[in-house]
Amino acid sequence: MRSAIRKKRMPHCFPLMHSKVHAVPAALPKTVNARRLVRHNIGALFLIGLSAGLVHAQADAGPMVLRIPSSARTLSMANAGLMSNDADALFYNPALLFNARGMAVSVQRYGSSGTAGALANIVTIGSMNIGVGAQVLEWSALPLSYREITRSGATALGDSGGVPASSIAVTLGVAKNIRGHRLGFSAKYVADRFAATQDGTLAFDVGMMGPSLGPGNMSFVVQNIGQGLRIGGAEGKLPTRAGAGWTASKSLEKLDLGVHAQLTVDRDGFTRPAIGGEIGYVPIDGVSLVLRNGFRRPRESDESFATGGLGITVDRFSLDYAIEPFLNGRSVAHRLGLRIK
Repeated sequence: MRSAIRKKRMPHCFPLMHSKVHAVPAALPKTVNARRLVRHNIGALFLIGLSAGLVHAQADAGPMVLRIPSSARTLSMANAGLMSNDADALFYNPALLFNARGMAVSVQRYGSSGTAGALANIVTIGSMNIGVGAQVLEWSALPLSYREITRSGATALGDSGGVPASSIAVTLGVAKNIRGHRLGFSAKYVADRFAATQDGTLAFDVGMMGPSLGPGNMSFVVQNIGQGLRIGGAEGKLPTRAGAGWTASKSLEKLDLGVHAQLTVDRDGFTRPAIGGEIGYVPIDGVSLVLRNGFRRPRESDESFATGGLGITVDRFSLDYAIEPFLNGRSVAHRLGLRIK
């Protein structure tokens, strides 16, 4: 009886990978195979085509809230979130709303002067999955120009400088199956405030769930498409990026194993690989204790190569903790999150 129960248990951390994959018959005509080949690789073509025009300066891109993590679970795995199945997947790829359910909220602290938060909720209406979310960031900036502040990036959010600054993003996303393609689209209002000046604009994300690859699944996305901000006489570009994500999972007798990998290309051509993993120990059905770790290519000065974290899941509720160290004596960032499926 025990073994029979174990076979029915789904991983508490990685339910995404248990969708059925249909095999392609070997005897299909060549024309059908060619069409299937194009359809299965349309995500890669979509990614390459949209990223081809992204080569501009990225180092001083804003708003700042779009350059920091939006999930405690994802941050603990080097922020590799392009195949997440949590509600805050809305902030990484709107196509992931096909697999995302429930609500997610998280808060991150940068030293003594910076605080970030994110909240997302997913609902299903008819054939569409709809996500609504908000990201906020407040910090005490150094008395520099807006361009210099954004060039410093997230590693400087813990440096107390006395200049009030904030950044927000409010997002609405929709995922729908269109002619066999699982597509996602999101629109967001983003804004930065620095001292007495502020500016806001609209930005858009376009994503697609890709085909199976080996034991896992893929997704593709282009984020932050739109006109940049202009604050204090300085005009900056949005942190536009294109990315592909892959994830796989496996459930053993007492363990749930998962790996998440992604590759993103920033507006200026900077290529950023990231990979993370999580191991969940399941002492009894409905309870999971999770250890996470991730590695990435650092983008900003004093950014760490590795992140880590812990989690606990009890039934539908998950509590997550992530740590993001910085180099050269900068304050360590901590993020706490709650997920409800």
